[in-house]
Amino acid sequence: MIWVAVVGGLALAGLVALVVYGLQIAHKVTDLRHEINVVAGRGQEIAHLVGQVQLPAHLRD
Repeated sequence: MIWVAVVGGLALAGLVALVVYGLQIAHKVTDLRHEINVVAGRGQEIAHLVGQVQLPAHLRD
């Protein structure tokens, strides 16, 4: 009958490990979304700066 307690304990430990792993993944996804938003903002800033560049006439032709 001890095997029931052992298997139950292992199952509980596995469940706890899955929950912790899931929380870590959720946290990493949140961090990744934030970084993507930061990069998108930088891209918009670069596009705005590139739009302000004025080349001399002899270089445009």
